[in-house]
Amino acid sequence: MNGGLLALIFAGLASFLIGAYLASTGDRESGIAMMGVGLLFQVLALRQIKMLKKGDNDAR
Repeated sequence: MNGGLLALIFAGLASFLIGAYLASTGDRESGIAMMGVGLLFQVLALRQIKMLKKGDNDAR
């Protein structure tokens, strides 16, 4: 697991949590957008993990 993959994982988690907080405190549109960005980061991280498991070294 490389640093870029870890950055995607943590960025996704942080974005989703910040978005959930914003959505619950009243700034609903920004919160939903941040949660969407967090999910996008998680999808990209899962794609990278899948490529690494396949043995494709170009995933880095």
